[in-house]
Amino acid sequence: MKNTITIFLLALLVVVVSFLVYQNFKLNKKIEELSSAKIETKTSPAKTETQNLEPSPFDKPNDDPALLNQPTAPPSNPDLTSIHFGRLIHDFGKIKQGEYVSTTFKFANTGKKPLFVIKAEGSCGCTVPRWTREAVLPGNEGNIFVQFDSHNKKGEVEKTVTVTTNTEPRNTVLTIKSTVVPEDK
Repeated sequence: MKNTITIFLLALLVVVVSFLVYQNFKLNKKIEELSSAKIETKTSPAKTETQNLEPSPFDKPNDDPALLNQPTAPPSNPDLTSIHFGRLIHDFGKIKQGEYVSTTFKFANTGKKPLFVIKAEGSCGCTVPRWTREAVLPGNEGNIFVQFDSHNKKGEVEKTVTVTTNTEPRNTVLTIKSTVVPEDK
């Protein structure tokens, strides 16, 4: 009886591991498809809700020194494209504790292949990004909308959003800053 149960559990383990390996293979293949610039699209990117937002009064001209390090020419890999952000840092200034604030980082596809934002991840749960999900064709623009929740925060706060794309380098780090003033002040 013990041998039968052991054989059954081993068979079940083999099936589960095989299923997980297959799912991992499918996921890797999908990631390659999305990051490959060989995907052609015939439609222009749809406008997203973040494209119609008013600029923040704290937006400053492009005097961010980190902008100088952005690539200006497409990378040498023919499957990649290039991206250019108008700014990499946004300072909300002073905000009240518990307030929700947001900003939009605009980017352009400066390469010759469609650009895909594969993911955008905030450095914590208080920083939530949303982004253009469709392919951004060469010469077109997209957005990374970032909302910050200042609940349980105080003083100088700096959070980041890491954007992963089919560019070289693959990751771009966007930064938001604020001075959170406690509610009682």
